[in-house]
Amino acid sequence: MRRALQRPGLTVAALSGLFLASLAIYPFVGLSFFPRTDAGQFTINLKVPTGTRIELTDQYVARVEDLIRHQIRPGDLNMVVSNIGVVPDFSSLYTTNAGPYTATIQVSLQDSHQIGSFEYMRRIHREIASQYPEMRTFFSSGSMVDAILNSGMPAPIDVQVSSSSLHRAYNVAQDLAAGIRKLEGVGQVYVPQDMNYPAVRVDVDRVHAAELGLSPKEITDNVITALNSNTMIAPTIGWTIRPATTTSSRSSITSTASRPFTARST
Repeated sequence: MRRALQRPGLTVAALSGLFLASLAIYPFVGLSFFPRTDAGQFTINLKVPTGTRIELTDQYVARVEDLIRHQIRPGDLNMVVSNIGVVPDFSSLYTTNAGPYTATIQVSLQDSHQIGSFEYMRRIHREIASQYPEMRTFFSSGSMVDAILNSGMPAPIDVQVSSSSLHRAYNVAQDLAAGIRKLEGVGQVYVPQDMNYPAVRVDVDRVHAAELGLSPKEITDNVITALNSNTMIAPTIGWTIRPATTTSSRSSITSTASRPFTARST
């Protein structure tokens, strides 16, 4: 310190030379708006064609798992865990799956893995897009740092569209996604919602229902109980009793529609 103070000119010149020399490594310094950390694990949100039965979804997932095991070195892979479909129950709150055509695949690497998880994500994403173009995937890191930087969202940038019309909001979201994909530096764009899932619309004639002593809520409760159980409409604490109709009585639209409805006694 004393020598530096005794020769201020030489000190400034040496520091300036060191600063100029450090500029030579600038081309090798990466640029990232959101720094990445290798957590040794990653998650794949996967969608097969909308409306696919869960049996076929299971076959798709088995192929993807086999692809993952071929792409990751045996010494680097720890385990692969898949969660397929969703149960129409309270457990659906804790999964990103939206139906029997969706799945979540979690991949864990060994602590001593030689190749980074982001490189494996790139390879697997490329192979899935090449071999299974009908699949839609979204890769996310399992890093706690990434989760904090993303404020708990799966991606650094989250765009939400709100409207009184679901179809209008979905069309706007698709247009935004198409425009965002054209931007430079965009890696993945994923719209988790789907509006083309096969469904049955139930229209209630309130006047005729009132003549039979049924309210819209009682009709809704009867339909839910017939198709699933009363867990969602009459939750209990402790032992759960799940009354539901037999499978044979709801094997078709006709058999379900012919089910008698009951009203609450007054």
